[in-house]
Amino acid sequence: MQKHSKILIPVDGSQQSLRAVGYVGRMFSKGSQIILFHVAAEVPEAFRDMDFDPTDCSLRYPLRIWKVHQQELIHAFMEKTRQKVLDSGFSNEAIFLKSQSMKSGIARDILNESQQDYSAMVVGRIGRSQLDTINMGSVAAKLVELTGHIPIIIVGEYPESKKILVAFDGSAGSMKAVTCLGTLLDPSACEVMICHVVRPLSIGQWSTKELFMQKHETDWIESNKRKIVPAIMEAKRRLIDAGFSAEHLSSEILTYQESRAGAIAKAAGKGGYHTIVLGRRGYSSPGQFAIGRVTRKILNFAYQPALWIVN
Repeated sequence: MQKHSKILIPVDGSQQSLRAVGYVGRMFSKGSQIILFHVAAEVPEAFRDMDFDPTDCSLRYPLRIWKVHQQELIHAFMEKTRQKVLDSGFSNEAIFLKSQSMKSGIARDILNESQQDYSAMVVGRIGRSQLDTINMGSVAAKLVELTGHIPIIIVGEYPESKKILVAFDGSAGSMKAVTCLGTLLDPSACEVMICHVVRPLSIGQWSTKELFMQKHETDWIESNKRKIVPAIMEAKRRLIDAGFSAEHLSSEILTYQESRAGAIAKAAGKGGYHTIVLGRRGYSSPGQFAIGRVTRKILNFAYQPALWIVN
Protein backbone atom coordinates (compact mmCIF):
# COMPACT_ATOMS: atom_id res chain seq x y z
CA MET A 1 0.00 0.00 0.00
CA GLN A 2 1.50 3.34 -1.04
CA LYS A 3 1.67 5.77 1.86
CA HIS A 4 1.96 9.53 1.40
CA SER A 5 3.15 10.99 4.70
CA LYS A 6 5.02 14.20 5.45
CA ILE A 7 7.87 13.78 7.95
CA LEU A 8 9.61 16.68 9.69
CA ILE A 9 13.23 16.12 10.76
CA PRO A 10 14.86 19.08 12.55
CA VAL A 11 18.62 18.97 11.88
CA ASP A 12 21.32 20.76 13.87
CA GLY A 13 24.62 19.53 12.49
CA SER A 14 25.04 16.88 15.19
CA GLN A 15 25.72 13.17 14.91
CA GLN A 16 22.45 12.49 16.69
CA SER A 17 20.35 14.37 14.14
CA LEU A 18 22.20 12.36 11.48
CA ARG A 19 21.07 9.20 13.31
CA ALA A 20 17.49 10.48 13.21
CA VAL A 21 17.77 10.88 9.44
CA GLY A 22 19.24 7.38 9.11
CA TYR A 23 16.43 5.92 11.22
CA VAL A 24 13.78 7.41 8.93
CA GLY A 25 15.62 6.10 5.90
CA ARG A 26 15.70 2.55 7.28
CA MET A 27 12.21 2.34 8.74
CA PHE A 28 9.77 4.62 6.94
CA SER A 29 7.70 4.06 3.83
CA LYS A 30 9.47 5.27 0.70
CA GLY A 31 6.22 6.99 -0.29
CA SER A 32 6.80 9.61 2.43
CA GLN A 33 7.98 13.17 1.94
CA ILE A 34 11.03 14.06 4.05
CA ILE A 35 11.56 17.67 5.13
CA LEU A 36 14.98 18.45 6.66
CA PHE A 37 14.47 21.61 8.69
CA HIS A 38 17.07 23.90 10.28
CA VAL A 39 16.58 26.96 12.46
CA ALA A 40 19.56 29.32 12.25
CA ALA A 41 20.51 31.82 14.93
CA GLU A 42 21.68 35.30 14.02
CA VAL A 43 24.15 35.51 16.92
CA PRO A 44 25.94 32.98 19.16
CA GLU A 45 23.85 31.30 21.85
CA ALA A 46 25.76 33.02 24.65
CA PHE A 47 24.48 36.46 23.63
CA ARG A 48 20.90 35.38 24.39
CA ASP A 49 21.80 34.23 27.91
CA MET A 50 21.98 37.84 29.13
CA ASP A 51 19.84 39.49 26.46
CA PHE A 52 23.05 41.14 25.29
CA ASP A 53 23.17 43.46 22.29
CA PRO A 54 26.63 43.07 20.70
CA THR A 55 26.18 46.32 18.77
CA ASP A 56 26.25 48.22 22.10
CA CYS A 57 29.74 46.99 22.93
CA SER A 58 32.94 48.82 22.06
CA LEU A 59 34.44 45.53 20.91
CA ARG A 60 33.80 44.61 17.30
CA TYR A 61 32.66 41.01 17.42
CA PRO A 62 33.15 39.20 14.08
CA LEU A 63 29.45 38.33 13.83
CA ARG A 64 29.20 38.54 10.05
CA ILE A 65 32.08 36.08 9.63
CA TRP A 66 30.56 33.84 12.33
CA LYS A 67 27.19 33.81 10.57
CA VAL A 68 28.72 32.99 7.17
CA HIS A 69 30.71 30.15 8.75
CA GLN A 70 27.55 28.75 10.37
CA GLN A 71 25.70 28.89 7.04
CA GLU A 72 28.51 27.02 5.31
CA LEU A 73 28.53 24.32 7.99
CA ILE A 74 24.78 23.72 7.94
CA HIS A 75 24.61 23.80 4.14
CA ALA A 76 27.24 21.05 3.96
CA PHE A 77 25.49 19.08 6.70
CA MET A 78 22.06 19.29 5.08
CA GLU A 79 23.51 18.09 1.78
CA LYS A 80 25.07 15.19 3.67
CA THR A 81 21.73 14.29 5.25
CA ARG A 82 19.95 14.64 1.90
CA GLN A 83 22.39 12.17 0.38
CA LYS A 84 21.85 9.79 3.31
CA VAL A 85 18.10 9.79 2.65
CA LEU A 86 18.70 9.26 -1.08
CA ASP A 87 21.00 6.33 -0.36
CA SER A 88 18.26 4.67 1.73
CA GLY A 89 15.93 4.48 -1.28
CA PHE A 90 13.92 7.71 -1.29
CA SER A 91 13.58 9.63 -4.53
CA ASN A 92 15.14 13.07 -4.95
CA GLU A 93 11.63 14.52 -5.41
CA ALA A 94 10.62 13.27 -1.93
CA ILE A 95 13.34 15.22 -0.08
CA PHE A 96 13.09 18.91 0.80
CA LEU A 97 15.65 21.14 2.55
CA LYS A 98 14.23 24.03 4.53
CA SER A 99 16.07 26.62 6.62
CA GLN A 100 14.96 29.78 8.40
CA SER A 101 16.35 32.37 10.79
CA MET A 102 15.26 31.97 14.38
CA LYS A 103 12.11 33.91 15.23
CA SER A 104 10.67 32.86 18.60
CA GLY A 105 13.26 30.35 19.79
CA ILE A 106 14.55 27.03 18.45
CA ALA A 107 11.91 24.75 19.96
CA ARG A 108 9.04 27.19 19.30
CA ASP A 109 10.07 27.68 15.66
CA ILE A 110 10.23 23.90 15.14
CA LEU A 111 6.85 23.52 16.83
CA ASN A 112 5.36 26.21 14.58
CA GLU A 113 6.74 24.46 11.52
CA SER A 114 5.26 21.15 12.71
CA GLN A 115 1.78 22.70 12.45
CA GLN A 116 2.11 22.70 8.64
CA ASP A 117 0.26 19.45 7.91
CA TYR A 118 3.02 17.03 9.00
CA SER A 119 2.37 13.38 9.79
CA ALA A 120 5.17 13.00 12.35
CA MET A 121 8.32 14.66 13.70
CA VAL A 122 11.62 12.82 14.24
CA VAL A 123 14.33 14.29 16.48
CA GLY A 124 17.65 13.16 17.91
CA ARG A 125 17.70 12.72 21.69
CA ILE A 126 21.02 14.52 22.32
CA GLY A 127 23.03 16.70 19.98
CA ARG A 128 26.72 17.63 20.21
CA SER A 129 27.11 19.83 17.18
CA GLN A 130 29.89 21.63 15.37
CA LEU A 131 27.40 24.49 15.11
CA ASP A 132 27.08 26.99 17.91
CA THR A 133 23.35 27.43 17.39
CA ILE A 134 21.48 24.43 18.76
CA ASN A 135 21.68 21.82 21.48
CA MET A 136 19.10 19.32 20.30
CA GLY A 137 19.03 17.61 23.68
CA SER A 138 17.24 20.48 25.42
CA VAL A 139 15.20 21.20 22.31
CA ALA A 140 14.02 17.58 22.11
CA ALA A 141 12.89 17.68 25.74
CA LYS A 142 10.80 20.79 25.08
CA LEU A 143 9.32 19.30 21.91
CA VAL A 144 8.25 16.13 23.73
CA GLU A 145 6.25 18.23 26.19
CA LEU A 146 4.74 20.58 23.60
CA THR A 147 4.05 18.33 20.60
CA GLY A 148 0.65 16.76 21.11
CA HIS A 149 -0.85 17.29 17.65
CA ILE A 150 1.37 14.80 15.76
CA PRO A 151 3.49 11.80 16.78
CA ILE A 152 7.00 12.67 17.93
CA ILE A 153 9.81 10.14 17.57
CA ILE A 154 12.95 10.50 19.69
CA VAL A 155 15.88 8.59 18.22
CA GLY A 156 18.35 7.28 20.77
CA GLU A 157 21.94 6.14 20.46
CA TYR A 158 21.72 2.76 18.71
CA PRO A 159 18.32 1.99 17.14
CA GLU A 160 19.74 -0.33 14.45
CA SER A 161 17.24 -3.19 14.72
CA LYS A 162 14.02 -3.04 12.69
CA LYS A 163 12.12 -4.83 15.45
CA ILE A 164 9.39 -2.75 17.09
CA LEU A 165 7.66 -3.19 20.46
CA VAL A 166 4.27 -1.53 20.95
CA ALA A 167 3.38 -0.87 24.59
CA PHE A 168 -0.32 -1.67 24.38
CA ASP A 169 -3.05 -1.25 27.00
CA GLY A 170 -6.10 -1.30 24.73
CA SER A 171 -6.78 2.43 25.18
CA ALA A 172 -7.64 4.71 22.30
CA GLY A 173 -4.12 6.14 22.52
CA SER A 174 -2.38 2.79 22.15
CA MET A 175 -4.70 1.78 19.29
CA LYS A 176 -3.92 5.07 17.56
CA ALA A 177 -0.22 4.27 17.98
CA VAL A 178 -0.78 1.01 16.10
CA THR A 179 -2.59 2.85 13.30
CA CYS A 180 0.27 5.35 13.16
CA LEU A 181 2.78 2.54 12.61
CA GLY A 182 0.71 1.19 9.74
CA THR A 183 0.60 4.62 8.13
CA LEU A 184 4.27 5.58 8.41
CA LEU A 185 6.39 2.45 8.31
CA ASP A 186 7.64 0.28 5.48
CA PRO A 187 5.84 -3.00 6.32
CA SER A 188 8.35 -5.13 4.43
CA ALA A 189 11.20 -3.88 6.63
CA CYS A 190 9.76 -4.20 10.14
CA GLU A 191 8.75 -6.80 12.72
CA VAL A 192 6.20 -5.75 15.36
CA MET A 193 5.45 -7.20 18.78
CA ILE A 194 2.39 -5.95 20.71
CA CYS A 195 3.15 -6.07 24.42
CA HIS A 196 0.63 -5.79 27.27
CA VAL A 197 1.64 -5.66 30.94
CA VAL A 198 -0.54 -6.79 33.85
CA ARG A 199 0.46 -5.74 37.35
CA PRO A 200 -0.61 -7.87 40.34
CA LEU A 201 -3.23 -6.72 42.81
CA SER A 202 -0.82 -6.99 45.74
CA ILE A 203 1.26 -3.98 44.82
CA GLY A 204 1.61 -0.57 46.38
CA GLN A 205 2.27 0.90 49.77
CA TRP A 206 -0.95 -0.26 51.43
CA SER A 207 -1.29 -3.69 49.82
CA THR A 208 -0.22 -6.94 51.44
CA LYS A 209 -0.01 -10.44 50.05
CA GLU A 210 -2.24 -11.58 52.89
CA LEU A 211 -5.07 -9.34 51.64
CA PHE A 212 -5.15 -10.75 48.08
CA MET A 213 -4.97 -14.52 47.90
CA GLN A 214 -3.56 -16.44 44.95
CA LYS A 215 -7.07 -17.15 43.65
CA HIS A 216 -7.70 -13.38 43.52
CA GLU A 217 -4.49 -12.83 41.57
CA THR A 218 -5.27 -15.65 39.16
CA ASP A 219 -8.77 -14.33 38.53
CA TRP A 220 -7.35 -10.82 38.00
CA ILE A 221 -4.84 -12.06 35.40
CA GLU A 222 -7.44 -14.09 33.53
CA SER A 223 -9.89 -11.18 33.52
CA ASN A 224 -7.22 -8.91 32.04
CA LYS A 225 -6.41 -11.46 29.35
CA ARG A 226 -10.07 -11.82 28.37
CA LYS A 227 -10.32 -8.05 28.06
CA ILE A 228 -7.08 -7.34 26.18
CA VAL A 229 -6.89 -10.28 23.74
CA PRO A 230 -9.69 -8.98 21.43
CA ALA A 231 -8.00 -5.56 21.38
CA ILE A 232 -4.66 -7.17 20.48
CA MET A 233 -6.34 -9.09 17.64
CA GLU A 234 -7.85 -5.83 16.37
CA ALA A 235 -4.42 -4.18 16.49
CA LYS A 236 -2.92 -7.00 14.43
CA ARG A 237 -5.76 -6.74 11.93
CA ARG A 238 -5.07 -3.05 11.43
CA LEU A 239 -1.41 -3.76 10.77
CA ILE A 240 -2.23 -6.54 8.30
CA ASP A 241 -4.60 -4.17 6.50
CA ALA A 242 -1.69 -1.70 6.30
CA GLY A 243 0.45 -4.27 4.51
CA PHE A 244 2.27 -6.08 7.32
CA SER A 245 2.71 -9.84 7.03
CA ALA A 246 1.05 -11.87 9.77
CA GLU A 247 4.36 -13.73 10.17
CA HIS A 248 6.01 -10.47 11.20
CA LEU A 249 3.45 -9.77 13.95
CA SER A 250 3.47 -11.21 17.46
CA SER A 251 2.10 -10.42 20.90
CA GLU A 252 2.97 -11.05 24.52
CA ILE A 253 1.13 -10.52 27.80
CA LEU A 254 3.53 -10.00 30.69
CA THR A 255 1.98 -10.85 34.07
CA TYR A 256 2.92 -10.21 37.72
CA GLN A 257 5.04 -7.19 36.75
CA GLU A 258 5.37 -4.54 39.44
CA SER A 259 6.53 -1.85 37.00
CA ARG A 260 4.94 -1.50 33.58
CA ALA A 261 7.71 0.76 32.33
CA GLY A 262 10.40 -1.58 33.66
CA ALA A 263 8.74 -4.62 32.12
CA ILE A 264 8.44 -2.92 28.72
CA ALA A 265 12.06 -1.76 28.73
CA LYS A 266 13.29 -5.20 29.84
CA ALA A 267 11.23 -6.99 27.17
CA ALA A 268 12.53 -4.62 24.50
CA GLY A 269 16.14 -5.16 25.54
CA LYS A 270 15.81 -8.93 25.82
CA GLY A 271 14.06 -9.27 22.46
CA GLY A 272 16.28 -6.86 20.53
CA TYR A 273 13.48 -4.36 19.91
CA HIS A 274 15.18 -1.03 19.19
CA THR A 275 11.93 0.89 18.72
CA ILE A 276 9.34 1.29 21.50
CA VAL A 277 5.96 2.77 20.60
CA LEU A 278 3.82 4.37 23.30
CA GLY A 279 0.61 6.32 23.55
CA ARG A 280 1.09 9.77 25.07
CA ARG A 281 -1.46 8.88 27.74
CA GLY A 282 -3.02 5.56 28.68
CA TYR A 283 -6.09 4.57 30.67
CA SER A 284 -4.52 5.51 33.99
CA SER A 285 -3.19 8.94 32.99
CA PRO A 286 -5.35 11.93 33.97
CA GLY A 287 -6.01 14.33 31.11
CA GLN A 288 -4.25 17.27 32.76
CA PHE A 289 -0.83 15.60 32.40
CA ALA A 290 0.96 16.09 29.06
CA ILE A 291 2.56 12.62 29.19
CA GLY A 292 1.45 9.47 30.97
CA ARG A 293 3.47 7.93 33.79
CA VAL A 294 4.68 4.89 31.85
CA THR A 295 5.65 6.97 28.83
CA ARG A 296 7.58 9.45 30.95
CA LYS A 297 9.46 6.73 32.85
CA ILE A 298 10.54 4.99 29.66
CA LEU A 299 11.53 8.30 28.11
CA ASN A 300 13.70 9.08 31.13
CA PHE A 301 15.74 5.89 31.26
CA ALA A 302 15.61 4.30 27.78
CA TYR A 303 18.40 6.15 25.96
CA GLN A 304 19.32 3.65 23.26
CA PRO A 305 16.02 2.84 21.47
CA ALA A 306 13.91 5.07 19.29
CA LEU A 307 10.77 6.06 21.20
CA TRP A 308 7.50 6.92 19.46
CA ILE A 309 5.03 9.04 21.46
CA VAL A 310 1.64 9.10 19.78
CA ASN A 311 -1.13 11.39 21.01
